[in-house]
Amino acid sequence: MTRRKFIKPAVAVAAFAAIILAGMWSSSPRVKATDHDDEDRNESKIRRGFEIAPVPLNLEGKNRALVGLGSYIVNAQGDCNGCHSAGPATEFLPGANPYFGQPEKINPATYLGGGRDFGGFPAPTSPLHIISQFNSR
Repeated sequence: MTRRKFIKPAVAVAAFAAIILAGMWSSSPRVKATDHDDEDRNESKIRRGFEIAPVPLNLEGKNRALVGLGSYIVNAQGDCNGCHSAGPATEFLPGANPYFGQPEKINPATYLGGGRDFGGFPAPTSPLHIISQFNSR
């Protein structure tokens, strides 16, 4: 390979890399982490978290916004009760099981109560079973 055939591609690759790096450095937004939550931005999620909570939420000595946002994450985004209940038979009130085409209504008596058996691990016939835990409210 002649020197000229080697230099042209090397210069092209170097120029391309320089353009990409310059673009990344100049257009990267500068952000700063803060330890306070932007309540205005999350107010609709906070309100919704209180609306959809299937049990009364304890606000005593707690930050209202964090409790509401936590309820939103647990109930609207994460469906935590889906795993942290004993299963559809107790997860929903009688006549309120969406798996049977009924309007969904969470059973507050078993909400986040744990006990769902996910079966044997690492094989279905293994004696070791994975069972969801109770989550305190």
